[in-house]
Amino acid sequence: MTLTGQAATLLSMVLCGIGIGMLYDTYRTLERRCGLSLWLVWVCDLLFWISCTFLVFGTLLRINEGIVRIYIFLGIGIGGISYLLFLQRTYLYILGRMISFILWVYMLLMRLLYYLLIVPIRFLYRALLSILLLLATVLLTVGKWILRPFCWLGLWLWKRAGKVWERPNGKWRGLWRKIRNILTNWIKHKKM
Repeated sequence: MTLTGQAATLLSMVLCGIGIGMLYDTYRTLERRCGLSLWLVWVCDLLFWISCTFLVFGTLLRINEGIVRIYIFLGIGIGGISYLLFLQRTYLYILGRMISFILWVYMLLMRLLYYLLIVPIRFLYRALLSILLLLATVLLTVGKWILRPFCWLGLWLWKRAGKVWERPNGKWRGLWRKIRNILTNWIKHKKM
């Protein structure tokens, strides 16, 4: 391997170390904000380190055909330490602002969807329900006033029929009187 190839490999590993530091801070920040359970944190940690391994060895395959030497680990360490010393505060500030902006856009979209979809649907539902209740009330009130003369006529006929049936003597007179009283009381107490 030539000297320029080794320098390119070392520089790419320094950049990988910086990238791993950024990925680690991003992952930890998102993990704290989401409040994951312990088993999910373990799974995400495993996936994080697998992705970092693929990042390093994918870069090595592109740069020097996957040859692993000691200075590769040195480059990753230099990149990680330089990220911690010089870039971490700035990156965490920018990351926090980006997350806040993304959350603000998300809340704005949710509020917009609420006012553009949910509120009109709820208004239409309440309006239709009010209209149906109004129509039912009007129909019941009109029906009550229309049927009232027929109820009076029915009660009058009922009383006349009862008098006709009471004339014959016998054992049915007392039974008919009880039935008529029960039905008359039931009709009088029935709400229209």
